[in-house]
Amino acid sequence: MQNINPDDQSPDHWAIRKSFLPPIPELEEVADLLSEAVDAILRDDLPLAARLIVEADIEAVGQYAAQISGPISAVVHRYRDVGDPPIIKDRAKQRMPSSSTEREIFERDGWRCRVCDTRIISKKSIRKMHAILPDEARQGRRAIDCHYGMSAICVSLDHLLPHSRGGTNNPDNLVTACGPCQFGRNNWTFAEVGIEDPRGRAPIVDEWDGLTRIEALKV
Repeated sequence: MQNINPDDQSPDHWAIRKSFLPPIPELEEVADLLSEAVDAILRDDLPLAARLIVEADIEAVGQYAAQISGPISAVVHRYRDVGDPPIIKDRAKQRMPSSSTEREIFERDGWRCRVCDTRIISKKSIRKMHAILPDEARQGRRAIDCHYGMSAICVSLDHLLPHSRGGTNNPDNLVTACGPCQFGRNNWTFAEVGIEDPRGRAPIVDEWDGLTRIEALKV
């Protein structure tokens, strides 16, 4: 665990918040654009899909995500020692649940990040878009080489009590998350970063499907 110099702490360091940073409007724009792109692909309108995917490649979204999942910051991460369980050696052997359990969690949570409520998209839908339009739905080894929008709202599975702290793969300990909210928390508990337990709010479940409607498309 990395503690943070108290001299670097912001005035509201100890406040309890909903997420690391308030989601920026561009995240919703990305979800809308990629949804339209998927519909265009399903209609076989690849020129329109290509344009929409490029529009969703918003640098500001990449910058937002980097603030959360990048270097530790007193302002963003606000770690505090609350006496939560340390990293343990005798943790559950299985690091992640089965793919079917993952899918059940994502559907239970309405394909939205349970921390910041951002609409997120399935990994398989990203792979499909990349297979069809590789230049526009760009992927690479470095963060800068990857599509900013797709990377930021790609679905992730998060352990409420981290695996390294003894957390299990019981569905009650699992929530859907966006990449920034999951990776920003590292191995800390929600209490250690001053974020409220997302289980205190009901998930938002509506017509949003995480773009899973493209997954069955033959490429």
